[in-house]
Amino acid sequence: MGAGPFSFGPGRAYSRRSDACRGRAVIRWLRLVALATAVLTMIGLGVVVGLFLVVNAGWVVVDVPPWLMRLGLFAHRQHEIWLPALLGGWLTTALLASLLVVWSMWYVWRRRQYEALIARLERELARLRNLPLNEPAPLEDLPEAPDAGAAKVGATLAAIEAAQRDDAADDLDDRGY
Repeated sequence: MGAGPFSFGPGRAYSRRSDACRGRAVIRWLRLVALATAVLTMIGLGVVVGLFLVVNAGWVVVDVPPWLMRLGLFAHRQHEIWLPALLGGWLTTALLASLLVVWSMWYVWRRRQYEALIARLERELARLRNLPLNEPAPLEDLPEAPDAGAAKVGATLAAIEAAQRDDAADDLDDRGY
């Protein structure tokens, strides 16, 4: 009864797959609840604001500041504005400002995700580029018989390197080092 390597508790089979599926389902459920809460909040806020605007459906006098009058944008000092339009404008401004803040937070979050992905891919690419330097080639990848042309090229390169080393040593001896 539950004595295997995947058992957890008496009589309960434990597997990571079932927990992962359950975790995704919980996240999906939380996302649905959050979306429903946001929609119902917006509907409720709209109803409350609508009722507030109906009750306060009068005209109000708005004074223009003197410094704004000096700019020449307004001809009169006082303007009558319909109160629901004034309140709607303030509400729209507040809503747009909050949407801008939420969008900027989402943008920063997505950018950090992309930067982390790029960094992870760059590390993987560097690891793959340096693969022969970290691990030698397996013996089964080497040819069975040596190549005579490659041996000649290798010997020529070794001779050139030896000649350059000898020339450098002679130059040092000529200078007295």
